[in-house]
Amino acid sequence: MSALTARLLLLTILLFPDSSLAGFVPQEYTQANFDSSYQDQPVHFTRDASGNFSGTTMSGKMFTQTYVAASISVRLQKFSIDKASFYISSYGIINAASDIEALSIYLVKARWGESELLT
Repeated sequence: MSALTARLLLLTILLFPDSSLAGFVPQEYTQANFDSSYQDQPVHFTRDASGNFSGTTMSGKMFTQTYVAASISVRLQKFSIDKASFYISSYGIINAASDIEALSIYLVKARWGESELLT
């Protein structure tokens, strides 16, 4: 590699650091790395009779999106991939350690409204 090529490569990495990581899927998604990692695209998914989803990403990772609670007044789903999981609701994403904690947060948001919780 010539000196000019090495300098151009170094300059490219310094100016565009994220481009070297684009498309990098972690070996394992965790709670700590999920938000900051490249999000692998689903290539196949199926829906069961209960409305739960399961599928596979481009890199072969399996994921699920299952109902925690489903009624006329409560719609709460849990998304899981590897060791990472979070909850999806009409009030947005909920990060919780358990289904009961997520449902409790959901019910507080439903009772008081999202905007009132932030003040």
